[in-house]
Amino acid sequence: MAGVVRARRRALRLVRAASPWDAPYAHETHRDDADLTALRSAYRLLRRISTLTALGSFVVYVVLSCYAPGLMGSEVTGELSLGMALGILQLVVTFAAVFWYGRSAQRSVDPLARAVRERAVPAGRNAGMAR
Repeated sequence: MAGVVRARRRALRLVRAASPWDAPYAHETHRDDADLTALRSAYRLLRRISTLTALGSFVVYVVLSCYAPGLMGSEVTGELSLGMALGILQLVVTFAAVFWYGRSAQRSVDPLARAVRERAVPAGRNAGMAR
């Protein structure tokens, strides 16, 4: 099975190398690989931080609900229990993680993606195509 996969990859490389459109841009492959690697790592870091923040707070809430029901049922003020307060805080943390993700993506990931896109599609080529 692995031999078949390797043969397909080798055939795809030969087809790509034979493409007349790739010839003028063959010298840019190493720089693009570095740019794409930087883009992938920035996106991966952003995704992990946002996901772990939202899921981490939810897991804490669930664990406290399961293993400390007395604590979660204790009143904070008036009729508001600690469980209800943490449930409301869970919504706030989720919205904050989404807001932070969008803001950080605009600052760190979007400029990298724009740079990769501009290098991949030169200005004169495919100018009439919608992006």
